[in-house]
Amino acid sequence: MTKIGLLLPTREAVIYGDKSGDPRPLVELAVRAEEAGFDSVWAGDSLLARPRADPLTLLSGVATVTSRVELGTAVLLPSLRNPEQLAQAAGTLDAMSGGRFILGIGGGPGTPGVERDHELVGADFRRRSSRSIEVSRRTQALWRGDDDQMYPLPGTPAGPPVWVGGAGPKTLQRTGAYCDGWFAIVPTHQKFVDGWAKVREAAEEAGRSADDITPAIYTTVVVGEKAEAEAALAEHSSLYYGVPHEVIGKQQGSVAGSAGEAMEWIRGFIDAGATHVCIRVGSADIDNQFDQLAGMLDELKG
Repeated sequence: MTKIGLLLPTREAVIYGDKSGDPRPLVELAVRAEEAGFDSVWAGDSLLARPRADPLTLLSGVATVTSRVELGTAVLLPSLRNPEQLAQAAGTLDAMSGGRFILGIGGGPGTPGVERDHELVGADFRRRSSRSIEVSRRTQALWRGDDDQMYPLPGTPAGPPVWVGGAGPKTLQRTGAYCDGWFAIVPTHQKFVDGWAKVREAAEEAGRSADDITPAIYTTVVVGEKAEAEAALAEHSSLYYGVPHEVIGKQQGSVAGSAGEAMEWIRGFIDAGATHVCIRVGSADIDNQFDQLAGMLDELKG
């Protein structure tokens, strides 16, 4: 059965709502998501490029008031962090959740804001993608206790699964060779098919079983009357990224339209092989969009 997750609107809480960025309503939304039948809740990551609540801290709060949903980062930038500190923070979160955490990672886009974030912490922006893999592998070694043992012990013996976001050639190769999931960020269903084939090929070349790798998709959805939904998505792209949607649409998949169109879009990725879908709401009207998506869950999971 396909799992359907919801991205908590950490950035949207700042650009649309309370300018304090109060994270408490996000925790309440996560509880609502669990009650509605979502399988996972997710949180994004950045410092000043796109200011928002820290994802590991936020999800730790969510862990204490939920019992079933998986908790994940979509995606966290390990290149901004010391691996020992990341292992401690993420391991604590996983222990608090009873082993429900998924560490979604990525290098982040090559934007001036992301470059500045790396400069702020003294990290190498140019090596951010390869460094993300290096840091994540060190954190896994610390969770397992290969040399040094990090405490608290995670909720699962090997620690949280690591999923890699993106679709570049090196990302696909590293995902197949080292990681537990591919968190696809692609603009079309065919791009997902092509990328997943390359991940499986890389896994086989590394002597791994591709069946041990989770194929997942991150996509943006706005449900409503076509013109209004498209306007909301365009506004979201402009506020979130600072560029027109036409630019973002070439890199990330999204749909704006009726419930039927949204379900057809999501099902396209499921038919292409995705077993976990993370949905980001591309609109200021989070409550209405939440209700729309919750009403689709049974059909999408079936």
